[in-house]
Amino acid sequence: MNNFIEKLKLRSPLIHNITNMVTINDVANIELACGARPIMAMAPQEMDEVTGICDGLNLNIGTPSEERFEAMRIAARMAAKKNIPIVLDLVGVGVSRFRMDFVMSLLDEVHVDVIKGNLSEVKAVMEHGRCDGGVEVTDTADESDAKALACRAALRYGCICVITGETDYVAELCDEVDCYDNDERSLMSTDAMGTGVMNNCVVNVVASDADGHTHNYRVGSITGGHPMMKRVTGTGCMLSGLICAFAAAACDDKYGAVMAALSCMKSSGGLAASDMAECGRGTNSCHFIKPGNASYRDRLIDAVYHICDGDYELM
Repeated sequence: MNNFIEKLKLRSPLIHNITNMVTINDVANIELACGARPIMAMAPQEMDEVTGICDGLNLNIGTPSEERFEAMRIAARMAAKKNIPIVLDLVGVGVSRFRMDFVMSLLDEVHVDVIKGNLSEVKAVMEHGRCDGGVEVTDTADESDAKALACRAALRYGCICVITGETDYVAELCDEVDCYDNDERSLMSTDAMGTGVMNNCVVNVVASDADGHTHNYRVGSITGGHPMMKRVTGTGCMLSGLICAFAAAACDDKYGAVMAALSCMKSSGGLAASDMAECGRGTNSCHFIKPGNASYRDRLIDAVYHICDGDYELM
């Protein structure tokens, strides 16, 4: 991971974020914390110019409108034309046909480097279905099911697929394993080992032969973080910003960059909670309120800052 942080510090990539209006400030701050430079342009009239000078494009459909979707289309076309990494966050994709139609049309038109969502969102895209829980996870799956879904998505769209959610397992990293045929049937088994709070499952398809058989791809799971991450709006949006920043800084190894971003967020989530526990010890009185979710948000960003500033002992 240290190598990817050094690349991030050296390049300081400019990231164009058309992100969730609820969390736009948080995404900007966490990208600044990791050493990237955020820009949050939204007008369709300037998408070509803005995206053309950037190193990465982060798209988030959490607060959709016709104008925002048009801006995303123009920005994605320019990014694809200039080979700029694109991250697509599927926030709430299954709650409306408006969101689903946009995502499906975008994936048909341009190559997206990373798609990210919780289990319900990725499942909705794969099945063109609906999820009724808003942006929350409404479906559950075990380790092999989550990986199978991520593999299917990566195979279909030729990209890295990240599935985030809460699990009760940790899986080993698998590399160069033939797991799926062209009918997307699972040939993979995984071993559970231990417990965790937050799991991020990432899959990268490297190559397919002429018969559609897929070979040499990596499946990784990272477990950690803290339950407080669900008590702050936008930790998932912030993660997408981190993924885009790391991928833009290390275009030669996007899979490794995604894993580094997930590791950074996982460590930061745990560190933020530990810091809050120390600050709040013995201070619960009418004169002082113990740290809560607002403090956690700030400490999460601080933790990313210190890790990406080179304090690797925090990992």
